Amino acid sequence: MRHTLLRSIIGIATLLLAASASAQDIIVTTAAQKIEAKITEVTKSEVRYKEKNYLDGPTFVISTDEISSIIYANGKVMLYNQAAVPSEPQPEEEPAKVVTDESLADILLLSGQSITARVTELKSDHVTYVVGEEVQTLQASQINRVTFHNGQVKAYNTQEPLIARKTKSSAAATPSAPRTSGRIYRDNKEYMHNDRYISAKEVARILEQEDKAAYKRWKAGDGMVIGGAVCVGIGGGLVIGGLVSLASGDVTPCVALNCVALAPLGIGLGLCLGANAQYNKAIDIYNSKYDHAAVQLKWQVAPNGVGLAIAF
Repeated sequence: MRHTLLRSIIGIATLLLAASASAQDIIVTTAAQKIEAKITEVTKSEVRYKEKNYLDGPTFVISTDEISSIIYANGKVMLYNQAAVPSEPQPEEEPAKVVTDESLADILLLSGQSITARVTELKSDHVTYVVGEEVQTLQASQINRVTFHNGQVKAYNTQEPLIARKTKSSAAATPSAPRTSGRIYRDNKEYMHNDRYISAKEVARILEQEDKAAYKRWKAGDGMVIGGAVCVGIGGGLVIGGLVSLASGDVTPCVALNCVALAPLGIGLGLCLGANAQYNKAIDIYNSKYDHAAVQLKWQVAPNGVGLAIAF
């Protein structure tokens, strides 16, 4: 009787152990590998498990980033790292059209300040513009030029005209018409010729090609600039030498060198001012041939003698 009861208990325990052993969890990795195991702990970043055939062995750890799904023994399924379902392609938005505001301009003042604004009124005596929501007015006596973003330029306090933007139609109308030379305007430290701003080197090249007398004056200005720079350099060197001599404790050499430096510094300043006058004179000589309305008195030799002639 005892043996029969003992056999029954052992048989039931064996069945329970077999059932327990067969009820295992399955871990499916992202590489499609299946791991039959007994999961002991699940966290957000990792899963701990024991191998199916070695439940008394070590605990293994696998990152949730490497898991595709977990099929538990009770039938529950947990999914990991599933690719998102692609959404329907959205129609591409049309690119925004760039609208150029023809009234936008840069207003350059005689003081050197520049204002970017929307010009609402452009008159010979004033310019009205809007910055933000504020309407302001500038008198023509304050303005150097107004450069519109569409290419137009209106100059003040000079003889420069309003320069209109060149269109394709106007260019096509006279495709073979040669560009004629025009006056050179000095706009503060810039130069304008044939409706465009040019450098001082370009001014010298134009004078050399078209007016030798004006070019001679221009080169004289260049020579004066070089001479002035040399004199200023000499004067500056003397001043520095005087300051260095103070290290010896004797003031006399410093005073003497500074006094001597006044001469080259003064000469250098005078040459620089004279060079500016030469540049202006060169441009005046070049522009004189465009002053058709100017009346000039000239000595002229005639067959019957020498006398004054009026030239227009």
